[in-house]
Amino acid sequence: MSTTFVPFFTEAQTANDRNAFKILRDNIFTIVFIGLLLITGIFYYFSTELISIFAFGFDEATKELSANLLKRMSPFLFLISLSALNMGLLNSAQKFNAPAFSPVLMNVGIILIILISSFYFSLSIYVLSYAVLFGALLQYLFQIPFILSNNLSYNFNLNNCINPKTKEIFKVVFPQIFGLAVYNINILVNTQFASFLEKGSITYLYLAERLIEFPLGIFAVSVATTVLPVLSGQYLKKNYSDFSRTINEKLKFLLFLSAPFVLAFIFIGQDICNVLYARGEFTVDDSYMTYKALLAYSFGLIFVAGVRLITQGFYATKNTKLPVIFGAYNLGVNFLLCYILGFYFNLGFFGLALASSISSIFLFCMLLFKLKTLIVGIEILNFFKYLIIILLISGVSLFLGINASQFIFHGSSITMGLIFTILFSAGIFYTISRALRLSELRMIFK
Repeated sequence: MSTTFVPFFTEAQTANDRNAFKILRDNIFTIVFIGLLLITGIFYYFSTELISIFAFGFDEATKELSANLLKRMSPFLFLISLSALNMGLLNSAQKFNAPAFSPVLMNVGIILIILISSFYFSLSIYVLSYAVLFGALLQYLFQIPFILSNNLSYNFNLNNCINPKTKEIFKVVFPQIFGLAVYNINILVNTQFASFLEKGSITYLYLAERLIEFPLGIFAVSVATTVLPVLSGQYLKKNYSDFSRTINEKLKFLLFLSAPFVLAFIFIGQDICNVLYARGEFTVDDSYMTYKALLAYSFGLIFVAGVRLITQGFYATKNTKLPVIFGAYNLGVNFLLCYILGFYFNLGFFGLALASSISSIFLFCMLLFKLKTLIVGIEILNFFKYLIIILLISGVSLFLGINASQFIFHGSSITMGLIFTILFSAGIFYTISRALRLSELRMIFK
C-alpha cells in the first residue's frame, strides 16, 4: 500500500484542489480501515484454519502454537498497513526521510520489550509476538506528526466513501498489490512445501530470507519508492524519453548497490550466518543450513530488486493488468520448480530457495522485455553489460578484502575477520568505482 496509492495521491496533489484531495484521503482511509478490521478479524478467529492452509505439513503441536501466535499478532496487520498508508501519502508529497526511518522505531520497540522482559520478567515466544505489536504501534505513531505537519491528515468519512473515484482507484490498486507481493507469495508457497521437510527447514529459509531482505529493504524498496512519484509525473506530462532514462539509470543504480551483496552472501555468507545466528540452541550445523538457503536465495537477489523497480514503471502508467498476468505465471513457475527441485531432485529447502530465485529471474525478464515494447528507450543490452562489469568489480573487491583481512587478522576471532573483510571490500569497491568514474557512486549521495 505504501506504493500503490502514490500515483493517485500524486495526481490529486498536482490538480491543486486541496479540498478534493482531502476528501480522497478521507475516503481511502475509511475504506482501508474497515477492510483491515475485517481481515484482522479473519486472522484472529480463523488462525487455526489459516495455519493449516499455509503450513499443512506441521504436526498438531506446531500448528496449535503457530495458530496462537497468529491470533496474538493479528492486529499487527492493521497497524502496519495504516503505517503503509501514511508512507504513501508522505512519499507522494516527496517526503521520504520520515517514512523511511519509521521502521527503525518498530525495531526499537521490539528490542525494548525483549530487553525489559528478559531482565525483569520471563522471555517466551509469546513475549516476542507482543513485542512486534508494540513496535508496529510505535512505527505508526512516529509518522503522525509528519502527516499533520505536511497537511496530509485524514478522518472517517462514511458518507459516500465508496464512489466512482474510489472504485476506480481500488480497481487498479488490488492488482498492483498482488503484483508487488508476488515475491512474498512465493515465500509463502515455499513455506508450505518446507512444512513437509525436516524440522528447521522453515527457520533456515526464514533467516536466510531476512538477510536477503536487508539489501532489498534498504536499497530496492527505497529506490522503487522514491522513483514512483517521479515516473508518475513524467508519464502524466508525456515525457517518455525522461521516463525511460529514469528506468535505465535506476536499474543500473540497483545493480551497483545489490551486486556486492550477492557475492558477499555467496563467498562469506557462512561466516555471516555464524556470527549472526550460531549461539544458544542454534548450532553451527544450523548456521550452515541457513547459509545453504542464503546461497540459493542470493542468485535471485538482483532480479528481485529489479522486479520492484520495473513493476513501478508499469504502475506509474496505471497499467496493472500485465504485472498481474506475469505474476500469475511466476507463481506457477515457482510452484512447479519447488516440487521438482525440492522433492523430485530431493534438494530439500535448498531447492525451494533456488526455485524462488529462478522464478524471480523469469519474472524480471518478462517484465523488462514487455516494458521495452511499451516505452521506447529501455536499454536491456546495457543492463546486462553493466551487470557483468559490477559483478567483476565486486568480485575483485571481495577477493582483495578477504585476503587482506586474512593476512592482517589471521587467527583472530571470526567476528573481527568478518567485519574487516566487509570494510576492506567496501573500501576497495569504492576506490575502483571512483577510479572508473561510475555515475552510480555519485547517486548514493544525492
